[in-house]
Amino acid sequence: MRSMIRQVWAVAYFAVVLIPLGLALGSDRPAGANAAYEVSLASGLVALSLLTVTWVLPKRLRLLSSGLGIDVVMKVHRLVGVTTLGFVLTHVAAVVMAHPGNLHLLDVRVAPGRAKAAFVATVALLLLVLLAVLRRWLGPRYEAWRGVHVLLATTVMAGAALHVLLLGHLVDTPVFSKWFAFLAAVVVFVTLRRWVWRPMRALIHPYLVSEVRRESPTVSTVVLEAWGHRGLSRFQPGQFAYVRFGATPFGFEEHPFTIANPPRRRGELEFTVKDRGDYSSSVGELTVGDRVWVDGPHGAFTPVEHTDRGLVMVAAGVGITPMMSVLRQLASVGDEREHWLFVAAPTEQELLFREELAAMTRRIRLRVVEVVTRPQEGWRGPSGRIDVDLLDRYLPENHHDFDYYLCGPPRMVRDVTDALAELGVDSRQVHNEAFDAV
Repeated sequence: MRSMIRQVWAVAYFAVVLIPLGLALGSDRPAGANAAYEVSLASGLVALSLLTVTWVLPKRLRLLSSGLGIDVVMKVHRLVGVTTLGFVLTHVAAVVMAHPGNLHLLDVRVAPGRAKAAFVATVALLLLVLLAVLRRWLGPRYEAWRGVHVLLATTVMAGAALHVLLLGHLVDTPVFSKWFAFLAAVVVFVTLRRWVWRPMRALIHPYLVSEVRRESPTVSTVVLEAWGHRGLSRFQPGQFAYVRFGATPFGFEEHPFTIANPPRRRGELEFTVKDRGDYSSSVGELTVGDRVWVDGPHGAFTPVEHTDRGLVMVAAGVGITPMMSVLRQLASVGDEREHWLFVAAPTEQELLFREELAAMTRRIRLRVVEVVTRPQEGWRGPSGRIDVDLLDRYLPENHHDFDYYLCGPPRMVRDVTDALAELGVDSRQVHNEAFDAV
């Protein structure tokens, strides 16, 4: 099913690129049009279409995230954004080269309105790409970065739309006007769905905090109960939801948290969250009875397609959260397959759910391997990182017959992926979710 969804989205993506190219090639040319004009028209149309794609990708379309996975969606979002910038810069260069008199369009002081709108959109797009590239080095708070990102993206879309409208001649051409109308309809639909319909849906389906418990000095679990509705009873183990604390579900201050419990009929949700000093610190401050807004489920980090193979799960820190959802589900149904869990933490005290996992090993065929990076006196388990030597030491000889699920910091995910490749595991059997994907 997922492979079919991916193929459909791939076809849709290429259609968005090829259709404007076909429109450009098949349209009538004004007198005096040269090769630079052809390039400017084609690159401009493709840039506008790709801009629509970048706008749609992060708008929480479940059919998209459940088919591709949120990691893939956001990677494609970033890649298409950079590609869009390339087409925009090509368009600007081609416009200037098409006619010597067009050079004045670069002077914002005297340029016509259409050029000013294009200038604003281009600068905003440059800033978007630059901030995305420098995000890890700048280290901004997630909420602040997200607010600036949305503001710049909105500026890009508004500037691009105004540029097209002020050009006039393209909008007056029937074949182009229909394509522009289609793109505009898509943008309006996904925007209203994301910023109006989804918050309104959360507003009439609130959750109440029923319990807050400390798992460690820096990790808390919050338990939510559906208030007046059935809740997310149909989510898949391993999926996540966007959670917002506050008076209303409208606004920017929300964060994606993985659902830690298996699906339950009464709609109860659990989120295990590490206090990183940002929005996640709000979890430890919640009290019983507080109202919480949930938007979900999302993601494709779910072992639902291959029910004939056992699972090897590799987690670091709170990356164990989706694994717990999966394992709790397997334990509840008495799954008879063989499963492995490799879990890493800085110290023994920071290993989570140890008692529950020990109990699970008596209910299902689960082997747990705990690894600490800073072992203290008395630690008898493996230490260091989860690398090829450690995996080779503990995995069974038939390790090629398992599906692998990895969740944790990007570096850990990359290292374990490389280690599994060295061990000859087919990449199609390896699934991952990194913390900074969303």
